[in-house]
Amino acid sequence: MTDPVLDSYSADKLAENLLKQFVFYEPTPKQKAFHDAGLHAGERLFLGGNRTGKTNAVCMEMAMHLTGTYPAWWEGYRFRRPINAISASISLKDTRDILQKKLFVGDTDGSMPPILHESYIIAKTHTTIAGAWDTVQIAHSSGGVSELKFKAFQQGESSFQGVKADFIHLDEVPNFKVYQEALIRTTAFDSEKTFLTVSMWPERGKDELISHFIDHAPEGEAREGRFYIMASWADNPHLKEEERERLRKSVPSWQLEAREHGIPVFGQGKVFTMKEADLFVEPFEIPKHFARVYGLDPSSSSGGTWGFVLLAHDRDKDIVYAMADYKLSNATPTEHAANISRIIPDWCIGLVDPAGAGENMHTKEKTFDFLTERSGLHLVKANKANHAKEAMIDEIYERVRGDRFKIFWVDTSSLGKGRGCRHLVTEWRQYARDENGLILKKNDHCIDALFYALNGLPQARTETQFYQENGNRWGDAGYV
Repeated sequence: MTDPVLDSYSADKLAENLLKQFVFYEPTPKQKAFHDAGLHAGERLFLGGNRTGKTNAVCMEMAMHLTGTYPAWWEGYRFRRPINAISASISLKDTRDILQKKLFVGDTDGSMPPILHESYIIAKTHTTIAGAWDTVQIAHSSGGVSELKFKAFQQGESSFQGVKADFIHLDEVPNFKVYQEALIRTTAFDSEKTFLTVSMWPERGKDELISHFIDHAPEGEAREGRFYIMASWADNPHLKEEERERLRKSVPSWQLEAREHGIPVFGQGKVFTMKEADLFVEPFEIPKHFARVYGLDPSSSSGGTWGFVLLAHDRDKDIVYAMADYKLSNATPTEHAANISRIIPDWCIGLVDPAGAGENMHTKEKTFDFLTERSGLHLVKANKANHAKEAMIDEIYERVRGDRFKIFWVDTSSLGKGRGCRHLVTEWRQYARDENGLILKKNDHCIDALFYALNGLPQARTETQFYQENGNRWGDAGYV
């Protein structure tokens, strides 16, 4: 005969043990990628729309490091000793109501338990803000004690001075000075790794902090210690479509890209506001009767960034497809030419930025001459009049309205990776105007290449046409 009291006690202990092992957390692919990147990146950004699980993911990881307890699926970095950690948001009230609540209270509706079971808490101290904690001591699986401090950006970067931390979590739009000071606090002081993590939605557009990550490496790729991932409402399996639709209707249109997809833009207004579903198509084999032309935006400086976009033109239906792209920094003109030659047919004509086609600091010769005479590319100089960029934006809008412009792009995973024009899509989403309505000249190499190619659409040729003409049109191209 069983003892109900003992049975109840056993059930409670089992539940406690399960909670302490974080079995309630099943990460989404985006969250898992963020955790796994800890093996290679000390600086990580989880950039997402609202309700995409970004803050929860970083809080979960912090709890695992504080306790030294990791679930069976964990493939990220593991601390073997107690750690010092910092958790911070905009104000102490925000830190209390968001981060402290997630870690030690959970959701009031019971949908999410406290991340850290109360039995982990050894001691805590309070701030002057009612209910806000200052420091918490956490039991670590090694038998030692980890320490967690709560801070706020409003206290300034000086509040991070004089402390060292193994793991710092900054939640929601810290300024870059705070970030830099926090980074210094995570300078490795023993043989183990240290981490500075940020979870945020791009409220201020593409600011200095976001640029620190997305201008450094593609999404989902750890490079030189930095990594970022982006999440949208679609990445949250618990957010049903009817709830997403309700949220879309309640969010101002100019904020929708940032709040739903976590996509930052430059300046005051995004240039391309059309629905991506109307633009993106799955890559397909281009028929031989489609004409092709490409745009090239080279850099005259040594190690500068080059951008390239290849277009295919279905003349029967007047549909233009952006079918391939290329973007690379810190390579020689010879390397760029070789990379581009592997993408384009050897008969394809390209439109090149006349400014970037000038003397190259690396080769000490004109880039245009080098590419045409020594690398064998078929190039003409693009029209770069002051009005050309706005004209191309109008042209794209007109084509989209008529369903006559498409970009090859399809996600092949939930990690933001896919097939098609990855670099062009990234720039497309961030292309914007400043407060005076002028196009911001930043991170636009593939966009400029697209404009050159689109403006040079009359130069598009099929293979048959190219060889029939035998190159006789070069001197009569009409581009300066």
